[in-house]
Amino acid sequence: MTTTLNEQQTLQDTMQRLEMAILAPVVSGELPAWIRNVEESAATFAVDWTRQLHSVMHVQYREIAKSDAELLPMVDKMIETDQQLQESFARFHEELHELSRQGAEVGWQETKLAGRCKAIEERGTRLILQIKKQQAAAATWLSEAVYRDRGTMD
Repeated sequence: MTTTLNEQQTLQDTMQRLEMAILAPVVSGELPAWIRNVEESAATFAVDWTRQLHSVMHVQYREIAKSDAELLPMVDKMIETDQQLQESFARFHEELHELSRQGAEVGWQETKLAGRCKAIEERGTRLILQIKKQQAAAATWLSEAVYRDRGTMD
């Protein structure tokens, strides 16, 4: 149980670091450093998030399915959403790498990439919000499966 709590805290910490890296303003002349910071934070988060999915979330999904068969459609939906989020996060990584390449090409004229930086920021914050929403849904359905009052049987 303590390990799970530690893993959860680690994931929350790395998610917060990623969010802060994405939301930090791009200071003139610091685009490569901003991109590197976001890339490093995203890579760390990806490792922690993948570990959490496989060692905690999927275990919880099995517990939900075992405890309440009526919630199987919700479990299937959460698994599907996890896969979609992972694919979106992979595309986010690819966009970061492309921005890094473009940043090296434009050099000191980094204002040319302001629109791309804004798009990365929006995509990243949207992804983080979706991941948080998924975590809340999983916790809700687990609680519902385990603790729901099913009434008296006649």
